[in-house]
Amino acid sequence: MLRFYVAAALGLASPLAHAQAEPAPAASAHAQPYQLVRTLQSLQNEAASGNRTAHAAQSKLLRDVEQAMLAQPPEVWDDPRNTRAAVQYVLSGGQPGVLAELLKRGEPAGLPKGLGEGALAYVMGDNGQARTLLMQLDPASLHESLAGHLALVQATLILRNDQKRALQLLDQARLASPGSLVEEGALRRAVFIAAEINDLDRLEKATAQYMRRFDRSVYAENFRQAFATGLVRFDIGRDPEKFPRLVTTLRAFDREQQRAVLLIIARDALVRGRFEQARRAADEVARIPGADQATITRASLYRAASRIGTDKADGALETLKKIDGQRLPPEEKEILQTALRVASHIIDVPAGTTQTPIATPEPADLDPRVKRIVTAAERSLAEAQTLLDGSNQGAGRRADGKQGNAKP
Repeated sequence: MLRFYVAAALGLASPLAHAQAEPAPAASAHAQPYQLVRTLQSLQNEAASGNRTAHAAQSKLLRDVEQAMLAQPPEVWDDPRNTRAAVQYVLSGGQPGVLAELLKRGEPAGLPKGLGEGALAYVMGDNGQARTLLMQLDPASLHESLAGHLALVQATLILRNDQKRALQLLDQARLASPGSLVEEGALRRAVFIAAEINDLDRLEKATAQYMRRFDRSVYAENFRQAFATGLVRFDIGRDPEKFPRLVTTLRAFDREQQRAVLLIIARDALVRGRFEQARRAADEVARIPGADQATITRASLYRAASRIGTDKADGALETLKKIDGQRLPPEEKEILQTALRVASHIIDVPAGTTQTPIATPEPADLDPRVKRIVTAAERSLAEAQTLLDGSNQGAGRRADGKQGNAKP
């Protein structure tokens, strides 16, 4: 999965300005390898700028470049520009056979020792060998066409074990390849790492940089998903100081993007059992003007579902009953059904009971992701019932015959 992410999602391209300095030829056996790769990376940089046609054309061009490079006469590989291009090609999503064939002839001309073998090990999934060979190299010592690529690969290789160093390498990758898919991918990686290490400042910075430079990228939706998932890790709903910072950070997005991110946060928080965070995110969606009915319906669902175990007196169940399930995607329909089932059970618990209610069996084919909300909600139900029982034993029934609010 990690190898696919770097090869296909990040693309690893050189600066677009460099590609524009000389017209890029079509992929053919008559073009030099470095010219072929320049064409490929120009296309990938266009994808980073939002050109979906260029993105769709990548697969065919990758195949064409492979065939053209394999057909090159041996003397072509005496040129360091071409050996560097072979490394760039495999790190840009190309087939490893090109570099493997080159390495069979010995150490490629113009490449530092270990770079070719390390790059091949990386794309083949041998991360241990790739770390041994590549981490000893300094990206700043390489030709400008490879410096950003190497820094990004190095960051990927160590991001699980040394996040601080990985962030430094991502900054180095961005500076070495401004405006390219390397920079775009480095910013997305920075968001992922910032979430891993709970660095909200870095997350905010990377988000603002990404939206300023790559808001139209074909990978922008993946970025928003990673950004939202990362924010869930911070559990911002539990810290009154963090949520306003989130809202401020989201101003880098347009209104539609803000709503999209907040809905992801609300849903992810809900299925993780972080109900306060889900409620805050859903409330914020409602404050952003211009939402369509489907968005309003989803926000209402998340807000009501997040409250079923804590403030039934506020009408969470009634809100859920009013939601039109036909306006919801299939997975959200399952959440609605689960929330209705659990909320109804809380409301219908006989007054004064001292038994923890047994939840209605969930459907056998329930989506595994939705099962998490079932578990979390039913845990809240049980906790709420325990508190209600204690309240009844200590103070008796309220004069109006209703139970008091329960806080899990």
